[in-house]
Amino acid sequence: MFQEKEFYSKLCVAGSIKFGVDKATREDKNLSGNARFSCNLATILARDSENVAVNLKILSNKYKVYIAKDSAWLGEDLEYINKVKGILTNVSKDAPMSLEKAHERNDVKDLVTAVMKYCSNKIEYRLDKLKKYIADDEEKIYIKSFLNYAKTKIDVDDTFKKKLAMSKVCFEYYQISKKDSTISKKFLRHIKKVGSYFGSLMDITDCVRKERYKASFSCIDIHLLDPITTNQLIYSWNDIIKRFIPIPEEYEYFKKVCLEDCEIKKRLENVYDSIDTQMNCENSIHICLHAELNVLTNIMDQGKEKKFIAVSKRCCYLCESYIRFLRSKGYKITVSGTNQKLYHGWKLPDAFKKEFMSDTLFNLDLIIESKIEYHTNIIDKSDSDYDYDTSIIDWIDNFEV
Repeated sequence: MFQEKEFYSKLCVAGSIKFGVDKATREDKNLSGNARFSCNLATILARDSENVAVNLKILSNKYKVYIAKDSAWLGEDLEYINKVKGILTNVSKDAPMSLEKAHERNDVKDLVTAVMKYCSNKIEYRLDKLKKYIADDEEKIYIKSFLNYAKTKIDVDDTFKKKLAMSKVCFEYYQISKKDSTISKKFLRHIKKVGSYFGSLMDITDCVRKERYKASFSCIDIHLLDPITTNQLIYSWNDIIKRFIPIPEEYEYFKKVCLEDCEIKKRLENVYDSIDTQMNCENSIHICLHAELNVLTNIMDQGKEKKFIAVSKRCCYLCESYIRFLRSKGYKITVSGTNQKLYHGWKLPDAFKKEFMSDTLFNLDLIIESKIEYHTNIIDKSDSDYDYDTSIIDWIDNFEV
């Protein structure tokens, strides 16, 4: 218990002062059919800001699908999933068929409508981020090129249809522009995210219409995993930091620097609620087993053959660390990308808990020490030599959203 309390306490501190541990990794662009289908499912099953993880296994006569998310499953979620499942099963009964014929089917049109409505809030959120990026750099040549392309493709006024049309435009534009080195990678990421919904629907329809998947789609065995959550007691932020900075003057300087940085202060308020009081006393936080680890812990007993877990959001630093740890134990596990970020609400899995925790505590210490050393070195530099606020903001912006 003592070690767990120390682990979660240091995680909160490390995540508050250094949210991005390293650069995000790209997902594999050469995914097999099953892995790609899992990614498409994760995309259309995620709504709002939640993360969804999917593992798909093809048996002799069915698909076995494990699905988890970070929050509880609601009645509307179950209704939607059952509808998607029913449509896929129904279309596959008439396989094989051409893609054009599949798109003409009423049930496929119903699938498009259901997905766009269910994911509407997340699509709108991603569209807003794209619009903001365009508004900030509208004079850039590649922005003008995209806008001109979109104007030739979109001629609908209905809000619902416009979202689908925008997703289609972004999907098509990304396919023809993704290798263009003159276009901002960040802009292309925004384009790709908006286009992912149309792309997923195209891929799913293309898959379900084929003869070779007919037996698997005839029976889809879905396992919806309940979220695993609890409350965890942690030491105060001050307690942990003072273990690394025993000299009062240096400690006060470091605390002042953190509170003056708007991004760090925002994270401190998110973790400790009130930075005036709770940074000085023990606190209780809500922790959740991330969706990809929830799926992973449910399929670990199926042996050490290759397993792929698709995620609607790239998995965090600790999830990636845990998966890498399992690989050292002989498990062959891959995920569809990592963002290398630290989340204070992350929960330890039960499997290999003590061993993983011991290894990771050392890494958390290194993260905290490196950030303290970074700011300690700044003390000796004059304002003319170093602009703190600008450098921190630029540093944060280097990480994927």
